[in-house]
Amino acid sequence: MPVQPQATTHTVTGLPTQQRELKGRTMNFAGSFTVPFHVRDGVIYDANDRKVKLWGVNYYVPFNHNFYNLEELGKDHFAAIDEDIRHFRLLGVDFIRMHLYDREITDRHGNIVENKNLAVFDYLVEQCAQNGIYLMITPTVWWNTVKTQIMMERFYAFWNIGAQDAFGFSNYYANDAMLWDPDAIACQQNYLEQLFTRASTSSGKRLSEYENVVAIELFNEPRYPNRYLLEPDPDLNSNGMMAATRPRGEQRQLFVRMWQAFTTEHPDEKDEDRRFSLFSAQLMQRYFGALLPIVRKHFGQRVLTAQHIGSESTFPGTTKAFIEAADIDASTLCTYLNVHSFDAVNTDDCNHLTYAAKWLDKFASIDFGRLGKIAYEFNATATTNGYPLAAIAAIYAQLDVQLAAYFTYTPAAIAAWNPGWLVHYLNIAHTPSRAAGFAAAGDIFRQHNPGDVIAMTPEAWSGNNYAIERKNDFVFSRDNRVFRYSGDNDIDPGDIAALRVVSGRGSSRFVASNGNGFYHLARQDAATWQLSLFPRQHYVISPERSRQYRSMANRYINCLQEPPVSILREERVTFTMKAFKVTSATSLANGSSIAPDQNGTLLLKPGEYLLHL
Repeated sequence: MPVQPQATTHTVTGLPTQQRELKGRTMNFAGSFTVPFHVRDGVIYDANDRKVKLWGVNYYVPFNHNFYNLEELGKDHFAAIDEDIRHFRLLGVDFIRMHLYDREITDRHGNIVENKNLAVFDYLVEQCAQNGIYLMITPTVWWNTVKTQIMMERFYAFWNIGAQDAFGFSNYYANDAMLWDPDAIACQQNYLEQLFTRASTSSGKRLSEYENVVAIELFNEPRYPNRYLLEPDPDLNSNGMMAATRPRGEQRQLFVRMWQAFTTEHPDEKDEDRRFSLFSAQLMQRYFGALLPIVRKHFGQRVLTAQHIGSESTFPGTTKAFIEAADIDASTLCTYLNVHSFDAVNTDDCNHLTYAAKWLDKFASIDFGRLGKIAYEFNATATTNGYPLAAIAAIYAQLDVQLAAYFTYTPAAIAAWNPGWLVHYLNIAHTPSRAAGFAAAGDIFRQHNPGDVIAMTPEAWSGNNYAIERKNDFVFSRDNRVFRYSGDNDIDPGDIAALRVVSGRGSSRFVASNGNGFYHLARQDAATWQLSLFPRQHYVISPERSRQYRSMANRYINCLQEPPVSILREERVTFTMKAFKVTSATSLANGSSIAPDQNGTLLLKPGEYLLHL
């Protein structure tokens, strides 16, 4: 029998000042597109029938590594979010995808546990709403978190489930079983009901009342029913970590009994492969039929319902059939350019353009039917280069992917350590070349469409007003209002009087700087530009922390015990606006005035400035 959820109430006390001040505040979300979105013939449109393009990141201050690394360093989670959102605006981020770590915020039966993780999540949702950032929420990730590892190491023989404020329902089910075990589905129903209806500790609003929540993906990377579940339990000693994600014992036997019952009910279906396909479709109909109505009950048609389409984003025939038949608007897909496998040490010397071209060839032949396309995760792993991200952006524009989120942004407050997913490292200050390339990639993604020509050579790609070059890790993108680049260049910036944003690093025809940090210029009026200038950056050890004979992707890094991988040099750098003559600069930190030399060159510390022409 399905588990009967208990009517349990959990509370968290001592809410931060930021939350108390926000509570009860009302706001109308003002993003670049008008909500709600809808899908027509495989294309995502906003309420005014404008084609949607959103570029962003996965972001996890409320959960897992990021949450606990901030905590162990004594950092303020809420201030960390504020700082990163300021940086997102400079990078052109208008989209965040987040899979919630359900193990950290629920109990055995799927009841919500009101704790600090959720309070930080609430604050993030509110801040995104106030800053024009759209959200895609994946309520269930299933994967374990470092929290249990930390707690077990801390308490060892004294540890028990009750030693943690939350030990969620996913701890009790194999990954596969989440889609067909009746008890697991009942827990997810309970969880979704409470997640969508609880009042935010920041605003008092329900999640379903946030207009910037534009997509809900039920489950992160689900394992659709597979015939291996009819085989004996996997050997945990010889099949690696993935074997531990699969059902064992009674859970696997439950699946076998369900299959046997289906076989008995369908004696006329002699083809076993077809019978198993029908069985899988029936299980998925039950799963989607149990959970999607909860999304519609609380959000109506205000959100896109989305779901991952399969391993490595392929589209198995059975999977495609039951997803297209369900109340699902978009398929979610991912792109990982894993040159030396997912746990590679460093791939800076590899040619990611060749791998990106192979990925394009693979996906160009896939028919997504009526479904819109959302890239829930993408990256070229184990590299600090930015050009691979621009190649992925060009591919996505070609394939008409419309929402794309890099996995995963490292919060500024802990970025010196790169402590989360070691093979995914992006931060505006600590990976300046990659950050500048990522910002330019966003404009490539937004400005181009299927059918636009990409001139490809093994070492460089180019298109209308952009270039992606392996040499020197260089990317640039330009239109009438925005000019972005990732390193020294002599590119014509176009009509400088029309430009409103210039960002990058190094020197160009518009700017000269002897620092290697990221900078961003935004025109305020005809005589004023605002400059955000980041420090010089230096790697002290490999960001991936060398070869470790265990999975690097999810290895816990204790920031109190391991050294930083990157340092920032808080020293003055020269900065010259070559396109205009600057007469003075004003520090936004203290109001002091800085005069340029006779050549118009400023000597500036990292910070925020107004440049007066």
